[in-house]
Amino acid sequence: DIGIHNEGQILTPHFNRLHSQGIDLPSYYVQPSCSPTRAAILTGRKPLHTGINFWLPNIATGLSLNEVTLAQVLNRRNFTSHAVGKWHLGFHKTPYTPTFRGFSSFYGYYEGSEDYYTHVTSGGFDFHDERAPFCGPGCTQRPWHLQGQYSTSLFTARAVEIISQHNLSSSRLFLYLAYQGVHAPRQAPAAYVEPYEKSITDPVRRTFAGMISALDEGIGNVTAALAARGMLADTLIVVTTDNGGPTTE
Repeated sequence: DIGIHNEGQILTPHFNRLHSQGIDLPSYYVQPSCSPTRAAILTGRKPLHTGINFWLPNIATGLSLNEVTLAQVLNRRNFTSHAVGKWHLGFHKTPYTPTFRGFSSFYGYYEGSEDYYTHVTSGGFDFHDERAPFCGPGCTQRPWHLQGQYSTSLFTARAVEIISQHNLSSSRLFLYLAYQGVHAPRQAPAAYVEPYEKSITDPVRRTFAGMISALDEGIGNVTAALAARGMLADTLIVVTTDNGGPTTE
């Protein structure tokens, strides 16, 4: 629900610029829920073949370890791969987590949804900072000090850090940046919501707009980081959602 799709009601200058300078895919479709889309993006295979046909509940399941991920394929071609944000493809055993699926680091949460500030879901703190491949017990960190900080801002900052520190002379970069926004719950800092006080009367829609504006700012910061490293002109940016828009908002 970016500005180009709602007559500019929601302010998304950075998304709009990517759209105007890129290629629009009007017949591109995703799955009705998140996990099947994520599995398809990361394997290049349809849900029928991955076995992920619905969002993964909090049980012992995940993307089959027999599947080869996009990160693993790119790593063989001299890429370094990093994952930031939402995973939701299995975490009941360590080998199902991102740094065991081809990513050199992971910064985000394993489950499907959580509070944007406390990072709590199902009664537990779900935020992981993993800075090495195969980062399991004894390596993965739980950054409790991040409680109270908005996830969109945290994920943007980590993405910018990865870009800024990437060694251009040794490998190319694959960054899987899977923002939490705009998944429920509806939460956004007041600074992003206030610009819509007069233009959007529905408070739920107004918060939703603020969440999108925070995402747009994040995209602007990420593209600026790419430009600062001289990487932007040689970068393929794919913008996609993982399921359809919330029609009631």
